[in-house]
Amino acid sequence: MLKKLDLFLTPPARNVQTAPDSTPPEALEAVSEMADTTSEAALTLFQWISSGQREALIALAIATGAALLLFLARAGLLRVLPRLPRRDPYSLSAILRRMVERVRTYFILTASLLVAQHFVGFPEPVEAGIQIIFVLASVVQVAELVQEAVVSSIKRSAARNSGDAAAMASAVNVMKWLASVAIWSVALLLILDNIGADVTALLAGLGIGGVAIGLAAQGIFQDLFSALSIIFDRPFQRGDAIKYGDTWGRIEDIGLKTTRIRSINGEQIIISNTNLLDLEIHNMARMPKRRVDSGFGIVYSTHPDVADRVVGMVSKLVNEMDGVELECCNFLGFGDSSLDFELIFYSLNPDYRRSKAVTSKLLLAVFRMFHEEGIEFAFPTQTIHLASVPGEATGEIAGAVERSLQRVTIGQAA
Repeated sequence: MLKKLDLFLTPPARNVQTAPDSTPPEALEAVSEMADTTSEAALTLFQWISSGQREALIALAIATGAALLLFLARAGLLRVLPRLPRRDPYSLSAILRRMVERVRTYFILTASLLVAQHFVGFPEPVEAGIQIIFVLASVVQVAELVQEAVVSSIKRSAARNSGDAAAMASAVNVMKWLASVAIWSVALLLILDNIGADVTALLAGLGIGGVAIGLAAQGIFQDLFSALSIIFDRPFQRGDAIKYGDTWGRIEDIGLKTTRIRSINGEQIIISNTNLLDLEIHNMARMPKRRVDSGFGIVYSTHPDVADRVVGMVSKLVNEMDGVELECCNFLGFGDSSLDFELIFYSLNPDYRRSKAVTSKLLLAVFRMFHEEGIEFAFPTQTIHLASVPGEATGEIAGAVERSLQRVTIGQAA
């Protein structure tokens, strides 16, 4: 006889009596009792269908039809989704296809039995067993789908990240492991709760244990999440030249706990990821061009018209040279012993060595041009004015000054 039921799934019946305080042995007892209930339901269902009763045959037909419809729906989605546009194996259509592929047969069969139960009255042991099995199958199925979605999203982000491949692979493996542990821990707690076990004590124990582990491994977890931040946020990557604090160096390796840097002096510097991110980091590899600030001075004896042409001469020289870009060239003022000029330009190649090479080439070109034009660079000098004194005194003073200048000259040469 057909039995009309509500369209909504009723909460699964629990045949396991739980105590207020569930302990691990009691949880194992609940699992054992659930297994006995499931076995009894399967045996009863087989005997009921084998009996050939009208209700049993109708239930079998409904369950078979529902299973066929679900299998056809899955096959249809698997045929349609690959035709959608996708950029790479981790596009949205590809992720959806893998999620559909992970819809398991056990879930489809259990759902089909539940559909048949809504239209035909099953024996009481069978109804209880089907509801328990469906809840467990649903939890496992949803956990698999969530795991696939999360892992695929992580791989999608990694595949579209142009960072270091080795570091990215390590980060992806760590994040996959963390996500899988979290998802299946929640699934296990839901399963234990649905079979009648009291998970309150288990949650309390896991909470205390998690706090203890977190405190003991606080530094490790900080460095781990700092490594993930470096890999995905990419403030720098392997091969970049950086400066932090007073240290200059080039990134050699980004690990899950430490970053290794080769300093300009040659030694390897190992610093934890957390300490590195706490500092202000200058990434020299991200400079589009390198600024060079250079000044020079010419002697006061230079004719004003010649001094007036210096700015234009130097600017023209810089503009005609490849690999540099002029910012400005100006007369700054009157120094103690020179007419002071400033020259600011950019090396279009930010690499340190190439920037130094083009700077050397430019400054030598300025020196050659000044030599050809007869313009003298200034150097620190002092002029001594002697007042009129008697001849003998003048000779003595001149001799003393000459000897002093000789000592100064010798001292400078040394």
